Amino acid sequence: MRMTPPGTTTATSATRTRARRGEGQWALGYREPLNSNEQAKKDDDALNVRARIENIYAHRGFASIDPSDLRNRFRWWGLYTQRRPGIDGGRTAVLEPHELDDEYFMLRIRIDGGQLTTEQLRTIADISTTYARDTADVTDRQNIQL
Repeated sequence: MRMTPPGTTTATSATRTRARRGEGQWALGYREPLNSNEQAKKDDDALNVRARIENIYAHRGFASIDPSDLRNRFRWWGLYTQRRPGIDGGRTAVLEPHELDDEYFMLRIRIDGGQLTTEQLRTIADISTTYARDTADVTDRQNIQL
């Protein structure tokens, strides 16, 4: 409901200034990353990590994984580390990432549209049985997590 006639400005609206919106670092001419995630993107294309997963990390084990791959680039392929047993959610803000990571991964599979064929579901079930300790979580965001 409007209390003043159209085209009339009040003292409040005439003097009110808007907070400046972020323009994005690149639009403002900055070329240095703002945080470690942006630095990891600048250092290497995240999609390149797949070759390292297959050719290096799969053979040398968890200890050989570069931290910037583990906590940044793996996520581009839907791979996330699992939290160590016994660490509740309240402690995640005070512990360093390497203190939280267990040597198990969760693979997030995006199901666009939320529909699967029987063949697709059976394939996911086979992968779950073979690699995910017989577990699979179906989320409310059209994902399956192994």
